[in-house]
Amino acid sequence: MFSHRLPSLALALWAIAALPAAYAQSSVFDYPIAADKVFLLDLEKAGERLVAVGERGVVLYSDDQGQKWHSLRSPVTRTLTALAFANDREGAAVGHGGALLHTVDGGLSWQAVEADTGGESLLGVAAIGDRQLLAWGAFGLVLASGDGGASWERRMILGEDFDRHIAQIVQTQGQLLLVGESGTLARSLDQGHTWQTLESPYEGSFFGALQTRAGALLAYGMRGNVWRSTDEGQTWSKAQTGTTLGINSALQLASGRILALGNGGLLLASDDDGMSFRALNNASKASLAQGVQLPNGQTLAVGEAGVSSLSSLVLAQGSVQP
Repeated sequence: MFSHRLPSLALALWAIAALPAAYAQSSVFDYPIAADKVFLLDLEKAGERLVAVGERGVVLYSDDQGQKWHSLRSPVTRTLTALAFANDREGAAVGHGGALLHTVDGGLSWQAVEADTGGESLLGVAAIGDRQLLAWGAFGLVLASGDGGASWERRMILGEDFDRHIAQIVQTQGQLLLVGESGTLARSLDQGHTWQTLESPYEGSFFGALQTRAGALLAYGMRGNVWRSTDEGQTWSKAQTGTTLGINSALQLASGRILALGNGGLLLASDDDGMSFRALNNASKASLAQGVQLPNGQTLAVGEAGVSSLSSLVLAQGSVQP
């Protein structure tokens, strides 16, 4: 269970209450789940397919670039917080209460996997190459898989006493970067087997990180904070964002523009490699959890209001407010 140390993110990645687990064979729901009527926390690509996960174990998928969505019954009723695919077919989804699922058909069906989670919640998962996956979550919990998510082993990181909630692990050039609660920053040079703590510029919690195509590292989180490093995390400078809303995720578009998505419908854009951000004209107040740009240029986001399109806001450089 989460402790009082876990910061409130309103309707962000860590804020949904866990529900009791129920295990059953995966199947299509008896009734459709509308893609704009469900709280979704992650959206990822499995080849050309889009797969999203969220509250009450909901899984949605689309085979036509998000035009039509289909709902699936997963083996759990706990909130699913994240998913990742090792390749077009193999992947994993994770969630509250140690929920851990595996797919071998690109997300069309899911099987529950047993792992040493201690019942703690999992907050993220990422593919790091060659069928290798890492999953992470509350109180320093880290799991590793070398077979596309079919089996997992627990890893201890940063010593026996490390108990900070881990928000994200991202693969960067030559290393893995870990960010989390209370300014936690660490890096691994050996695919997550060992970790080195980095000096943090910030005592508040980070909710995620991104490496830009130019090589800069961005770490973002509470109260609109974005910190930027150009020396692999050794030193950091604060980016201007003009907001105190929590930032939940970030992505870089094909154009080079960086988007930051957050609570209260927050949508920021940077056209200077993350040195500064300005608000887009987003009328929505629904919190945004994750975004992805499709091959056709369309940009989709998931969050409190399910799946939504951001394309009309993010394509034009002139859509940024002064």
